[in-house]
Amino acid sequence: MPAVSANPPPPRPDWALFLDIDGTLLDIAPRPDAVIVPAPLRDSLGALSRSLGAVALLSGRPLSGIDALFAPLVLPAAGQHGAEVRNGAERLTSAPLPSLRALVPPFRQFADANPGIVVEDKGNSIAVHFRQAPGLADAVRALADRLAGSVTDLEVMPAKMAVDIKPRGTTKSDAIAWFMARTPFAGRVPVFLGDDRTDESGFAAVNDRNGVSVKVGGRSGTAARFFIESPVAVREWIAGLARYYREAERPERANS
Repeated sequence: MPAVSANPPPPRPDWALFLDIDGTLLDIAPRPDAVIVPAPLRDSLGALSRSLGAVALLSGRPLSGIDALFAPLVLPAAGQHGAEVRNGAERLTSAPLPSLRALVPPFRQFADANPGIVVEDKGNSIAVHFRQAPGLADAVRALADRLAGSVTDLEVMPAKMAVDIKPRGTTKSDAIAWFMARTPFAGRVPVFLGDDRTDESGFAAVNDRNGVSVKVGGRSGTAARFFIESPVAVREWIAGLARYYREAERPERANS
């Protein structure tokens, strides 16, 4: 695996920007519903959407949750690791798997018996969070493996202070490919920022397209080729991009 370089390359006018949310744009909170979207970040993303055009959010959260977080801003997005995708008026949602739905009750029973465990039922995927009970990490992973590890159409994915259970083969790589086949993303250079194992397929997809893959946090064990140290640094980088593309528009407007 090649070494990860510090800092992404300088921006280009033909970038297509794909952004993970939790742990990438936003700091991890004790509960998924406790995260905060700083107003300057919302403003920067809105400015990027207007100037660059090709900006999408990719997350394990459902689309409804993404929209609620960033309201009133509504961007192209992929929710639940790609089980839901939306680009303007075009939207595609996979049908929930019965095998996945059957796992919700036992996970909730485990949470009821273990304070600090949070079960996030997103419809097409389940996240079991142990941020408030880190001593139960091994127990959560063991339960997920026992309930879903042998189910052929499901996949257990480690995440930051959580375990995700999702349909096998549903990945952020597929979401990126879906966007890259559509306007305004088609023909551009893909840039993807993510922070954990659920983002590795996206890094690989971007690398295959000679794009820019950026890991947020640790540099080891990743396919990403570039590195940003924290969500705070990502937000500063996003603000800088917004300024860059806004300035790049001015000569065009002056000559129009």
